[in-house]
Amino acid sequence: MAKKPLTTHADIAAALASAIGGNDDEATVKQWLDSGFPALNHAASASWGGAFPVGRLGEIAGPPSAGKTAIATAAMTAAQEMGGVAGFMDHERSFSAHLARTRMGLNTDPGAFIYKKPKTFEESVAISQMAWKVIREQKLIPADAPIAWVFDSLAAMVPQSILFDAKGKERSAEGRNMNDNTALARATSAHFPAIAMLAEEYNVCCIFLNQLRTKIGVMYGDPRKTTGGDSPAFYFSWRLWLSSSKEKDKANKVIGTKVTGNFVKNKTSRPFTESSWYFMFEEDGTGRFDREKSLIEFLEQNGCLQKGRPGYVVWTDGKQYTRDVLAKAIRDTNAFDQLKALLPAQYEAPVVANIELGDLDGDGEDTAPEQVQDAT
Repeated sequence: MAKKPLTTHADIAAALASAIGGNDDEATVKQWLDSGFPALNHAASASWGGAFPVGRLGEIAGPPSAGKTAIATAAMTAAQEMGGVAGFMDHERSFSAHLARTRMGLNTDPGAFIYKKPKTFEESVAISQMAWKVIREQKLIPADAPIAWVFDSLAAMVPQSILFDAKGKERSAEGRNMNDNTALARATSAHFPAIAMLAEEYNVCCIFLNQLRTKIGVMYGDPRKTTGGDSPAFYFSWRLWLSSSKEKDKANKVIGTKVTGNFVKNKTSRPFTESSWYFMFEEDGTGRFDREKSLIEFLEQNGCLQKGRPGYVVWTDGKQYTRDVLAKAIRDTNAFDQLKALLPAQYEAPVVANIELGDLDGDGEDTAPEQVQDAT
């Protein structure tokens, strides 16, 4: 016969409550920001409604002209539509508020949108954390309204030690050396634990845009890596890595890219899912996240839109249109909700085929299949 315990769990809880208090609330995700493309949302969260978890850090990395900033802008716009505010740390000095406002509906008025061009990594972190604290402690927005904060990009965030010496004097270019190559990794290692904690405390969706690099001499696994050292691999709750291929017209002119996004890490939903969409180039040199054409193709591939003759789809009016013509008509009439109404009730995002895990957990060693759950 089992002996009766001297104390129960309730007794232990009561004894500890006076010393350390009760258990804290679990750090669960309660809000998600819309990426602007339902199929990408589903790959991220298994839901059509939102992609990026609020209260967490994440990464969008990929090649140039793949639309990383466009996706981040969609997330900022979503936060504003939910009653929150958005912030953008422009380390690359390339953000266009005009295009974000006119093309993607971002409210760029001061107060709704905070735009800064920090000089160093440390200044960027300090500005961000002060802004979050003021917004929350002064109750400038509803308590349940999200904050979206984008850093563009992690690769362009210059650690203070590169620009200034220990006495605060600006260093000359000749004074920099190979030791500075590890400065960014040291900065992320020092600051990311605090950023992750404060993002959860202040209900902030932090999105770090990043650049993809190729590791030399890698024969097995994914040769791609991102800048910032090993810390981002651990502190990011999700990592969306993009690849792209050129889209050409009948005259063989490059008119855009077909982008595929893979979630190489996801701690809030199933990892290794993927989604594809179009990012098109405009005559004025700008780019556009073509969510209409992308969703038309998605619906056709999943049997939600009937195929017509080659190159055509059958719309709800019974007429046949090319994808481009139908996409333009939907865009011109703001009828995107009509497309979303056709989304299937049951759907599972495709999983990356033939996964070569490589060094996804950032520890310098390949991740074995049985370690996938721990690594993600």
